[in-house]
Amino acid sequence: MISGFLNPFSGSWKSGLFHFTFNTDNSFKLEVGSGLSFKTEGTYKYDKEQITLSFSKDSNTTFTYVFNENKSELTLTPKTEFKWFKTAVKFTKSN
Repeated sequence: MISGFLNPFSGSWKSGLFHFTFNTDNSFKLEVGSGLSFKTEGTYKYDKEQITLSFSKDSNTTFTYVFNENKSELTLTPKTEFKWFKTAVKFTKSN
């Protein structure tokens, strides 16, 4: 898929109770939990070193990121406060 090649975040990523969906239009959805879960969405932007998630005009969270060699795993480490995880979390691409 060309969009995935141009945007390595594009797609669905899971880690335990966390499920991110990054769309090619730079919007994202985050679901935390299973059954009774919390869902939120926003926009994202990234450069060579970090990704910033914008939940609203006043709420941004920045992460450093690392992909494995074939871009099937993504590790996010929060640089700014993020209430759902405080340390590095490894996500696996699910589509």
